[in-house]
Amino acid sequence: MNFLELAEDRYSVRSYSNKPIEEEKMNRILRAAQLTPTAVNYQPQKIYILKSQEALTKIRSLTNAIYNAPVVFLICSDETKTWKSS
Repeated sequence: MNFLELAEDRYSVRSYSNKPIEEEKMNRILRAAQLTPTAVNYQPQKIYILKSQEALTKIRSLTNAIYNAPVVFLICSDETKTWKSS
């Protein structure tokens, strides 16, 4: 599949099943994030996987864009560690 096919076939998901995500799939997602290029390879991002009921309740109290997903990848960036042009 090329990019144009991917862009044409995309869709939004706003309803999720309660089926757990397989560990292998989650590891593949995290590996892809690890391999994603960053400026000077500083990799200032942190990825938090929210799976516990407590964590999901907290994130749902902050945004309604979670749509009851059973797992949330919270991606943060430390701006003190990002590359800056001189």
